[in-house]
Amino acid sequence: MVDPARGPAGASRNGPPHVVILGAGYAGFAVARGLRAAPARVTLVNPYPYHYFTTLLHEPVARPRLRERIALPLAPYLPPNVALWLGRAVAVDPGRRVVDVEDRATGAVRRLEADLLVVAVGSEPLFFGIAGLEERALTVRDLSSGPVIRSTVEQRLARYAAGDLGPEGRRIVIGGGGYTGVELAAELAEARVDLARETGVAPGAIEIFLVEAAPSLLPGFDPPLVRYVTRFLEKAGVRVITGTPIREVTPRHVVLADGRRLEAGTVIWTGGVRAHRLVEQAGFEVDRRGRALVGPDLQARGFAGVYLAGDAAAFPGEDGRPLPPTAQVALQQGEYLGRALARRLRGQPVEPFTPHLLGTVISLGRRDGVGLLRNGYRVTGHAARVLKSATLWRYLYRIGGASLVARVLGGMPLHPLAGTRR
Repeated sequence: MVDPARGPAGASRNGPPHVVILGAGYAGFAVARGLRAAPARVTLVNPYPYHYFTTLLHEPVARPRLRERIALPLAPYLPPNVALWLGRAVAVDPGRRVVDVEDRATGAVRRLEADLLVVAVGSEPLFFGIAGLEERALTVRDLSSGPVIRSTVEQRLARYAAGDLGPEGRRIVIGGGGYTGVELAAELAEARVDLARETGVAPGAIEIFLVEAAPSLLPGFDPPLVRYVTRFLEKAGVRVITGTPIREVTPRHVVLADGRRLEAGTVIWTGGVRAHRLVEQAGFEVDRRGRALVGPDLQARGFAGVYLAGDAAAFPGEDGRPLPPTAQVALQQGEYLGRALARRLRGQPVEPFTPHLLGTVISLGRRDGVGLLRNGYRVTGHAARVLKSATLWRYLYRIGGASLVARVLGGMPLHPLAGTRR
């Protein structure tokens, strides 16, 4: 039942306009910060009191302490006109600009009305109908993913060492050789010695497979850098399988389309994402990945005053295809919307959104990586790894200035979390 009482803020009557933002990822957090001087009340709805860095979610698999350094508390960095409501949007009516929110503290569902609505609810794994995959595979999707993957791998290895599991207990299969799959495989390969010490399994006995349906890893990425990544992973002991998709996941096996059966106790899926199902359920016009079609100003088709950003939006790039669901796209769209909505609230004209893709950097553990910059320049090795760290420092500087960057460089936690292993 929906509580007829409104949440912390309703749509304006005689007061300033009310802007509601759903989600505090790269896009939603940026919109909220961008409305600092806007003549509006703003409500930011998010299930957690922190913002986490999606591009770094793979790192705590190898280094659990990093979990405290990839999340930032929201409240200290929100403008005074932004109220944070800890809750989860469960239904959206874009025609009326109404959202039903399940309050985190009480579980009650309350209704929130908006004059302007921003939907930035992110993505969820796309399983492509592969039998047994959704039920049996782990995913990299939020701050809990790293610890869950790490503990699962340790438990399976320990059971193998105790004789309770067969060879599948020492085998890890990662499905999907895109950015996340490659970075995760490199982290696990680097963690092999630590995993062996903690579970009693010889490092060489811990097998890691990376399976990609396309002919090569990192489909669509720069071929010379793809070759670099493939050689790096194979040298690190990762068994790379390309050109065949996963057909089925059983309790003990990953079955490939070419008939091969890989015994595996731990399966991790990084093979694709789609927009959060809330977007499609709301009645937006969506593409095949569930992303809402938007206009030049990121306004939803057919719904005035409703905007989408990040992984929830299908915005065409120069080639006519939707921009990829990356952090830099989400951040740029969020910053644009913050500026654009502030201008709209003041009655000023708004320019269309124009993306400026700066390139891509992929980490390969703590000391290596690859990068393709906007000018086509390639970076490999330690320089690329430093470049990836620098993108985080730059992002943090824009949020909290030099003091926030200094905390990271000094190894201090950004947001202490319960259960973090030392």
